[in-house]
Amino acid sequence: MKKSDVQTRMDTLSDNLAKLALLPTATYEDFASDFRNIDSALHRMQTSIQALADIAAYVVGCLGLRTPTSTLDVIHVLGESGLIDEARVATYARLVQFRNRVVHLYNRIDPRILYRIITEELGDIREFQDRLLTIIQEHPDS
Repeated sequence: MKKSDVQTRMDTLSDNLAKLALLPTATYEDFASDFRNIDSALHRMQTSIQALADIAAYVVGCLGLRTPTSTLDVIHVLGESGLIDEARVATYARLVQFRNRVVHLYNRIDPRILYRIITEELGDIREFQDRLLTIIQEHPDS
């Protein structure tokens, strides 16, 4: 991945978060009443988390950190290096695990869990995005 690809992924992430905010989430019933809400939320969450994982992998590679064994391990490498607070590693790892469930166990995603994530945990995605951007800005020659 090239540095220019990072901006594309950041743009995708921002667009996804803006569109997730447009979904009806006042109540679970509002959200679940139309299958398009669930389908849209699943797609937007999957691609948002993948964008974060791609950017994180870019950071790991550019900084010459330990080669991760998986997408999930990218998060642990950033934690081991001190670039991500250890207290946040588990939170970001759960995001990647959710993305893995969407990709591999797509027919077993509980819409209530999806609803909880988009109503209570989108801040974690924004926070991770901000942290990755800060790391990139702190290491401009990478």
